[in-house]
Amino acid sequence: MDLRKYIFETVAVAILLAGATGCESDDKFLKEKSYTLNTSTFYNSPADIEMALNYGYARIQYMLMGVMHNNCSWLLMGAGLDTFNGTGQNGIGSTNFVQGLTSSDGFVDHWFRNQYYVIYDINKVIQAIDTKNIAWTTETQKQEYRAEALFLRAWFYRNLVGLFGGVPIVTEVSDGIPIDFPRSTRTECWQTIKKDLEYAAAYLPKTTEHPGRAVRAAADHLLAEVCNSLGDFDGAIAAATRVINGSDGDYHLMKTRFGSRASETVDRYGHTLNPYWDLFQVGNQNYSSSGNKEAIWVCQYNYGTYSIGGGGNSWWRCRYNQAEAAFNSNIRYQNRQKTNPAYNNGKPFNLYSDSAIYIWTDGKKISSSGLRPDSLGTIGVYGPALRPTNYFLYSVWKGDKYDFRGSETMIQKNTYLISGNKTWPQAIKEAFQKYPKVATAADTVGIWPRLWKLSTDKRGTSTAGDSWQQYDVDWYIMRLPETYLLRAEAYLGKGDLATAAADINEVRARVGAKACSAADVNLDYILDERARELFAEEHRWVTLSRLSNNPNLAGNNHLNKGNVLVDRVKKYGWNYPNATDGITRPNIGDHQYVFPLPIGFIQANTGSVIPQNAGYDGGTYDNSK
Repeated sequence: MDLRKYIFETVAVAILLAGATGCESDDKFLKEKSYTLNTSTFYNSPADIEMALNYGYARIQYMLMGVMHNNCSWLLMGAGLDTFNGTGQNGIGSTNFVQGLTSSDGFVDHWFRNQYYVIYDINKVIQAIDTKNIAWTTETQKQEYRAEALFLRAWFYRNLVGLFGGVPIVTEVSDGIPIDFPRSTRTECWQTIKKDLEYAAAYLPKTTEHPGRAVRAAADHLLAEVCNSLGDFDGAIAAATRVINGSDGDYHLMKTRFGSRASETVDRYGHTLNPYWDLFQVGNQNYSSSGNKEAIWVCQYNYGTYSIGGGGNSWWRCRYNQAEAAFNSNIRYQNRQKTNPAYNNGKPFNLYSDSAIYIWTDGKKISSSGLRPDSLGTIGVYGPALRPTNYFLYSVWKGDKYDFRGSETMIQKNTYLISGNKTWPQAIKEAFQKYPKVATAADTVGIWPRLWKLSTDKRGTSTAGDSWQQYDVDWYIMRLPETYLLRAEAYLGKGDLATAAADINEVRARVGAKACSAADVNLDYILDERARELFAEEHRWVTLSRLSNNPNLAGNNHLNKGNVLVDRVKKYGWNYPNATDGITRPNIGDHQYVFPLPIGFIQANTGSVIPQNAGYDGGTYDNSK
């Protein structure tokens, strides 16, 4: 049941009842009544339980999509790491880790506090299911609701461990205000999560009529990841295989065209389209028995429903999905004005053209209105917020020109003009050659190729007409290709490189990429493949953190690669050009494969001493143990 629908129906009934009793006496009307809403008066029916679970889904939408216009919602997906980062010089999600990642940062608190809020309420749901005499329709209904609650709790704890390392595990409802939370190790946390997911994988339904709701395949997918984190590779293989072989439902990689634009064979520039392109078109994200069969779990975004209580951007509830604005370059606004006595007789001029309304061309003035609107970046709320690293834009695709995911269709490296085309680096190079005394690297911070994975080309020059469309999509949390890559990781952990390569090649074949061999397979190759396939989808911070200094992998020659997150950021993270403070970025520290615990939580935990993560505020807690 949709939570908002439930609330509005309840309000409507209350209004009707108020009208029916509107003629009662003044004395009766004025008599004060006391109402209490707590675990005794609520959680007494399946409808109550479902409403409470909907709160968990609402929080998922808020965490993943509520603040997409800046770094906040993208931290779980890896803002500041090896695939993309904030364009600001400082702040969390940028590549200034010293300044950005601190125990007093609001985003750190946001990702800690909000997930515990949900866990607190989910624990009450589980307690009610286990102890209350609820009139269930069937025993199966009770098991499915309990499985759903355990799955949600497991997912939030998995995020907390991925971001913060070992955290307090709370599975019971407390009568008072706890002030003595002890820390559990990462391994202890993963073991608790595994137990929750094993129940969820046994009892969640295989299908749902409500997009966004957890199903059995989602539990097994997450169980495979957690088993890998524990070094239980056989368990990971078994869980992933249940998703892949159909035991958990009808899932398969989309290898034929489908969805809302399946009849289109080429894009407007003549590039041949592929089912991978279909996955990211508006309206195609949710699982469908006649359409997308690789979507396992999808976060729901409610654009345009503000008037009836719908969700969306938590700052501007009626706004559209901000992913397109966050990730796409503001090329139309990059005519940076300069003043230098060596040029234009000392008068102000624009770096990339003669007038602010013009974009660079082959020596010609072409008005910005003369460019195809869909070939330009879009203007975000605060300008472009998130820049893909050169690792993702260029180096990860080297050696395979046939991989559709890195093609011009998906990553547009040319700026298309009516008079022809010019690559982005060419235009930047011309500006540097023409104005060497004033052009700096910082002038190109907002310029990069267009990502069509996070865009729609249904743009007109105005909001009128059928050609106009916002990039209004729901957001993948789990897709089947990741399940294959999790199983490949488990086979790698077992030393079965040939079978790992076979799973990777299932993913690569769909996009026309050349096959890898057993000799190619190592942890870096799998992480590269995850970047190619799952950019801006996978929870990159969780992926890299769980593989970093993991004691469960200490004896494994294939997966024990030390501080994976930090090493990859140092190798591939973006160095903010011409930073005004002289700091070389990324300046990540060896301890920063996890966040610090919020200082407010530590200070409030007065019943016991809870150590801060090592490297932050003099902390001593070692997450590698």
